[in-house]
Amino acid sequence: MKKIFALVVLAIASLSAAAGDFYVGGSLGYMHEGSKYSENGFSPSTNSISILPEIGYNLNEKWAVGTVIGYNYMHYCGQDLSGHMFQVSPYARYTYFRSSSNLISLFVDGGVEFGAGWTSYSDESSKTACIYGLGFRPGLSINIAENFSFVTHVGFIGYKGANNAAKASGYGTKAGVSLNSNDITFGFYYNF
Repeated sequence: MKKIFALVVLAIASLSAAAGDFYVGGSLGYMHEGSKYSENGFSPSTNSISILPEIGYNLNEKWAVGTVIGYNYMHYCGQDLSGHMFQVSPYARYTYFRSSSNLISLFVDGGVEFGAGWTSYSDESSKTACIYGLGFRPGLSINIAENFSFVTHVGFIGYKGANNAAKASGYGTKAGVSLNSNDITFGFYYNF
């Protein structure tokens, strides 16, 4: 126990020594989509929850590296179907515009995405679900205070894939340029 405590103290001291370079933050999300009837039949309503903490390191004024490590849950109401996904999404960030007052920054994140979890069906045991992807996400950062920023990502350019179990729980295979409500995220960062 003493060794674990010593490692935690050492990690905190290391972070403090590199003040001004690290940032932490992330985003939380909840989405409810109502049921729909179409030519293809009934589409049940869904509830989804995402918890996506993020940590990064500013290499210089233009470049940063970081990762999102998170959890997504999706449940189809009216059906006994749910999906749980743990994901890791490392990225490199390039800031191509910064206002003269340093209030607004425009950037693009290029990275990969890996996810693993399970899909539960009513009459079957859980199935292993996997997702993967490669692409770019443009973003905007607004510095609200000296160390506090509001950050949004808008859209996705690239490829995302999923196995059959992941597709059953709402993940799909897509490639190209996407700009819809599923590809917009809002979050906050604290800069050390």
